Parts: sequence; structure tokens; C-alpha cells
Amino acid sequence: MFAALTNNRGALRAAEAREVELIARACDEWSVDESAAGAACERLVRGGADGTPLVGEFLALELAALFGTTTTDAAARIASVLDLRHRHPDLWTAVVAGRLEPWKAGKVTTACSNAGLSCEAARWVDHQFTAGCVPLPWGRAVRRLEGLIVQADTELAAGRAREKRERRMVHIGEHADGGSEMFARLDTSDALALKTTINRLADALAQAGNTELVDQRRATALGVLADPQAALDLLAGVGAGQASNRRVILNVHIAGDAIKRQVGAPRPTEPTMAKPGLVARVEEAGALDIDTLRIMLVGCQVIVRPIIDLSQAPAVDRYEIPDRLREHVEQRNPVEVFPYSSRRAQSCDLDHTVPHDPLAPPGRRQTRAGNLGPLSRTVHRAKTAGRWKVTQPQPGVFEWTSPTGHRYVVTPDGTHALGR
Repeated sequence: MFAALTNNRGALRAAEAREVELIARACDEWSVDESAAGAACERLVRGGADGTPLVGEFLALELAALFGTTTTDAAARIASVLDLRHRHPDLWTAVVAGRLEPWKAGKVTTACSNAGLSCEAARWVDHQFTAGCVPLPWGRAVRRLEGLIVQADTELAAGRAREKRERRMVHIGEHADGGSEMFARLDTSDALALKTTINRLADALAQAGNTELVDQRRATALGVLADPQAALDLLAGVGAGQASNRRVILNVHIAGDAIKRQVGAPRPTEPTMAKPGLVARVEEAGALDIDTLRIMLVGCQVIVRPIIDLSQAPAVDRYEIPDRLREHVEQRNPVEVFPYSSRRAQSCDLDHTVPHDPLAPPGRRQTRAGNLGPLSRTVHRAKTAGRWKVTQPQPGVFEWTSPTGHRYVVTPDGTHALGR
């Protein structure tokens, strides 16, 4: 068994190295029609970091569909391979010879690229790392790599440190099951002041009757800060920190009798038995059970919109897309309709599957749900250039053919590869 595992590991490493070589070969052999003109023509873009060659921008679309991944991931893979071959020739040799796993080499190339190293500096790191770090345990090798990157260009390293101090930010995301994550990078003085205020609010919540655990109460206190007046009132001993300035727009697709208790009712003390199918999907918050939805709406100004009937699709003669029709298409296809894409439809263009003809007679209703689909800008341009072909045989279902003849069907439920 152990001999078989060893052999399997060797075969896997060889296959991964072969894939790296094939991606590099695809970059070399991908052709771009340089005679094409206009906004839809394929551009040559820098494949990776400094020192890498130019490649056609639509190559990432082809590889993304073949690998079943996003175009962003495919472009990053192309960059990693080109960085490896052109900026790290010693590591390239080690990968091709099977002495180093491609993912480890990718960590090195990405670290050097993210640090902004020139091709010359990256090659210095490449030589030093390959000579002294490849045999080391990976954790030790990574620590050595960090030092080599600083040593390769100390002036650039000082600039990165200065930039990091200036990169203050707050990120809120990972919305799921009624909870979200928050990450912030602050000046130390601001962080300490915020900590003091959160602790004061948490203590005030406890005095007002809040019985949550300390960490939970601190999270509640941070939420209270979203309403400055509620926070001031709480610190003054008035109220319980209940926000009054929240507003939400919901598209909720549930049965009318699913919510029987009044919005704003007390939080349930015991879990309720869930019935199959009673799920609410809140924009940017994900799928929620009915009780969690009810809790989320407490204290909110709720704007009720008519539920979109996906069986009724408005259509118009003009090229511009009415808001009602746009909302209909985005509800029908909530993500981009390119194979394996996960890009949200709201961030995409709405593309006419059959191009809009401004000379067509009235009554054609060219701008209709069955002729529209969300596409990101690069995919839109590739389709306009004619490299990728797409049809929409029925509303919400898209059949794609890649420049190399591979076919895919994309529906609201996912992507199905049909082969070449």
C-alpha cells in the first residue's frame, strides 16, 4: 500500500509539472488577430510580472472554461506559470525535473510578484532560494524567502512597509446565516480608542439588561455604533441601544403565510421546527431561515416591493434596458452566464444575446428577457469580437462555443460541459 502511495505521489507531481509546461506552451501558441479593430478586438496584455511576455487576453477565458474555474483564477494561473518560466528559471528547472511541487514554486513566484520585485531582483531570489531552500521543510523555506525578498531590494522593502502603514481599511463580508465578518486595519491610537468605546458600550448594555456573553455583547456594542444617536443615548443611560436609523430593501420569495408572527416580535427563546422550503434570500446576506429574517428586520424601515414573477417578462423596443427588466434578468440569472463564473449579475453588463439592430422595425421587442444575460466586460468583448459564440435557446439558458470548439451549457443551476 505504501509503495503504491509513493508511486501515486510521484505520478501526481509529474502530471502537475506537465500541466505547467502545457500552460506555458498554450501561452506561446495562442494567436491574436492583430488586424482586428474596434473595442471588441483581443488585446495583448502582460502575462505576469516584469520580464514576462505579452499574451492574448482571451486565453484566460479558454483555460477558465477548460479547468472549470473563473477567468480571474485562470489569469492568475497564467501569470504564475509565466513568472516561473521567465523570472525564476532555476525553479522552473526544478519543477520540470520533478524536484519541487508546482504549488510551492507558485508561492515563491507570487511572493516576489506581490513584493513588486523587478525581473533582475526576482532572478536573484530565484537563484538563492533554489540553491539553499528547496531541501528545507516548507515552513523554514518560507521564512528564508521573506528575508531574501527584503534583501533583494531593501529600498523597495522600506516602501512596502511605509505603504502598509498607510493602508487603513475596513472590510465587511462573509454574510451567511444571519452573521457577518469584519476586518479592519487602523492606526494604533484609533484602534485603542475604539476598543475603549466598545467596552464602555458593552458595559452599558449589561446595565440595561443585556445578558449575552462578553464577546457577544462587544459585537452588539459595535453594531450599536452604526447608529451614533443610539450609542450616545446608551452611554447616557437612556434606552437599550436599539437602532432606529436602519433601512432595508428585500426581495423575499416565500409563501405568504410563512411569516405569522409580527415583525419586531421578541427573539424566540427556543428553536422552532423548520419546514422544508421556507427560506428567504436577502441581498448581500445570503439564505436565511424565517426566524433569523424576523430578527434581522427588527428596528428596520422595510420597503416592500412586488415579488418578481419570473414567468412574466417585460419587453421593449429600445436598446436601453428598463430597471424592471434588468431586475427580472438579475433575479433569473443571479450570476454571470459565462461557463463556471461566480461573478454577481449586478456587477455585470446586460448583453443582448442577439445583437440589437437599431434599424429593425418597431414591434420586434429585441430588448426582452429571452435576449438578455449578464456578462462581465471582458467576456462581453470576447463575445462581441466573435471569438466565443453564444445562443439563448430558452430564457435563462445559454449555449457557449469556445474558440477551440468546446461547448458548454449554462443555466441558473450551473455549467454543463458538453465536450468538443
